[in-house]
Amino acid sequence: MANSVNQEINVNSKHKKSSDRISQLPDVLIHHILSFLSTKEAMATSILSKRWLWVWTSVPILDLQDTPFCRTDPNLRFRQFVDHVLILNKTVSLDKFCLKFNLVDHPSYVKTWFWDAVSRDVKELDISIHGTESFPFLKLPFALFTAKTLHVLKLSHGVELHVPGTVSLPCLKVLNLVWIKYTNDESVSRLFAGCYVLQELVLHKQAGDNTTFSTISIPTLKTLFVRFATTGRCRHKLKINAPVLKQLNLEDNLTLEFDLEDVSSLVEANVTVSWLENRHIPLLKALSNAKFVSFHWDWYAEMKWRNFRPYRLFLNLVQMELHVGYGGWDLLSLFLEFSDHLEVLVLAKNDNCRGLGFECSWKPPKYVPECLLSSLSMVYFKGFEDLTYQLSMVKYILKNARVLKMMDIRSNGDLPLDSKIDLLKKLLMFPRGSKACQLKFN
Repeated sequence: MANSVNQEINVNSKHKKSSDRISQLPDVLIHHILSFLSTKEAMATSILSKRWLWVWTSVPILDLQDTPFCRTDPNLRFRQFVDHVLILNKTVSLDKFCLKFNLVDHPSYVKTWFWDAVSRDVKELDISIHGTESFPFLKLPFALFTAKTLHVLKLSHGVELHVPGTVSLPCLKVLNLVWIKYTNDESVSRLFAGCYVLQELVLHKQAGDNTTFSTISIPTLKTLFVRFATTGRCRHKLKINAPVLKQLNLEDNLTLEFDLEDVSSLVEANVTVSWLENRHIPLLKALSNAKFVSFHWDWYAEMKWRNFRPYRLFLNLVQMELHVGYGGWDLLSLFLEFSDHLEVLVLAKNDNCRGLGFECSWKPPKYVPECLLSSLSMVYFKGFEDLTYQLSMVKYILKNARVLKMMDIRSNGDLPLDSKIDLLKKLLMFPRGSKACQLKFN
């Protein structure tokens, strides 16, 4: 009897030892696991066992967020929490320092946290501050602009970019400036000039950010995301000189003037505007070398397209997406005429216009575009509502696309089953210029 009890105890002890395999991992692997948690959550693992008591203090990533999920208890203010973490964390070199909080005190004490991160050769700095009008925007310490090890810098909301005369960020490859303020236009240009190897830039501008002119002249830039969401009568200018730029995402909701000097290496572009008008013509010309282009607009004004004929606007374009709102479908014919080598066409009605049943105008081209005769092989139509202009476009493409392989039509989910069946019968009756064309209706 005693032997059986001892054997059971031995089996249970072996089972407990083998079940806690994570604790048996080396520190470097445990640090990697904890790096996916916020610092507050990583600290909570200290109660698991003596093995875990101080493991979190050696994690090279600090993710400090004053959110409802990770917020400290009422007796411990967020400021005290961050100070406590920085004192206990023993990492000499930080891979990432993430700070997201609501500013409730004067921001001067926050600068000491930045000094701490920079002194530890931080590689990624992610700062997001949500304050109120009664508190000033945070100005970053000058030491940040000469950080030799910084690879990624993300700034959003309650930050004011006040850049000194000297900027040297030799390793910075990713820069995000989202809804922040700027002391002046010179602060922007000085920062860009000091980023010698910058490859990705995210720039979101808003009303009252103290700048009206943005010059992006970065010879190493490969990816650019620009969003202008300001309002008012003040005219803004965007000048881009990026000879190796591969990807451009642009959202323009104001009167923005374009001056695109050199984007000759562009491969992919995504352009979203409320009104497509004459001021966008320089932008469209700059996209002439792109292979993949996506346009989003709600309305368009009469534009001076005569400057393009007989010029072929999109020389290398193989895939084009058009997301159109209430007006502007007539541009489909023009864009097809400008795209001799187009292979894939995606048509969609903007989400904010679907299900309303509004008819739009569409006129077919006077002459069949070259792409329909020689290259267009795939067409996708999303949010199809069985409207007259939509049926006309589908009928025209099916009839004239000589090498079309697939027409994929995805109907609006609000259509009843009987309407979908009737729609499918209409589509099957349309003549096809390509014998190999398959019609897919979802």
